[in-house]
Amino acid sequence: MKLKRGLLFLTLLAALLLVGCGKKEEKKITFSDTDIKSDVIGVAIEGTTLTIRAAGTYVLTGSCKEGNIIIDAPAGKSVTLVLDNLELTSTKTSPIYVKDCPLLAITIAERSQNILTDRHTYTEMLSQDGQQTDASDFEEVPSAAIYSKSPLLIRGEGDGQLVINADCYNGITTNDTLTIDGGVINITAKNNALRGKDFVSIGGGVLTIKAGNDGIKSTNTENAGLGYITIKGGVLNIQADDEGLYAPRSVNFDGGTVTIKSKNTGIKTEGTVNFDAGIITITSKKDAPILANTQVHKDDALVTANGKVLE
Repeated sequence: MKLKRGLLFLTLLAALLLVGCGKKEEKKITFSDTDIKSDVIGVAIEGTTLTIRAAGTYVLTGSCKEGNIIIDAPAGKSVTLVLDNLELTSTKTSPIYVKDCPLLAITIAERSQNILTDRHTYTEMLSQDGQQTDASDFEEVPSAAIYSKSPLLIRGEGDGQLVINADCYNGITTNDTLTIDGGVINITAKNNALRGKDFVSIGGGVLTIKAGNDGIKSTNTENAGLGYITIKGGVLNIQADDEGLYAPRSVNFDGGTVTIKSKNTGIKTEGTVNFDAGIITITSKKDAPILANTQVHKDDALVTANGKVLE
């Protein structure tokens, strides 16, 4: 099952890259506080709400104090959003909501500054803050500044930046897979900063995370091959009021520089923590900064927990 999911993801990713490789394919859309300017076919505009219903690469720019983007694309079609100096705030729902799309890619344009602010009050979620696993509500109701029911890929070009202010709940949530391959991303979240149900995979970028609950979280306990976090590269600075990293199956380090400061446990899993490579520094207020059934350490990983080098 895991192999099939991986092959499907690679196939969709290849199709996505073909769609987004040509500049002529890009479609520019501009937000303002009063309207959205676009002559693009395949989108619907209602006030300052943009709904994308067709495959393609959409370049988003402008500023809006009350607006949002909905992706509702047909099966088998991939969508790329290029954030090019976009500032979007929403008090009604997620600023970016992926309702239906086999794969959404978000590209942070080079030399751009993008800000997504979520001020929607998720009253239906507040009683579940302490739960580690997904309740049904999480799979039906948008609960993050970027919320997706589908696989989500985030990548960056050069020094382009994405700032996420999740004033009410999660920063980025997907009920499928979450992959980050680059970009300068700063997330401040009242609840979890990054939440990917099936897995969270980080291969690059510079991520600064401040979370009122968990920093990075995966939750799938139904499938034995899913429910894990993998960090393969990049620079991550995580501050969390609860766990820095949580996944039920495994937490895996295969590169990168990761700094975790947690008021609870730095890393928690009911499975295995694999330290294969990378520089990992954990500062936790708990005597046990790492909670796991098994820990595997290799020579290419330098792990320091509460000032002690682990072997």
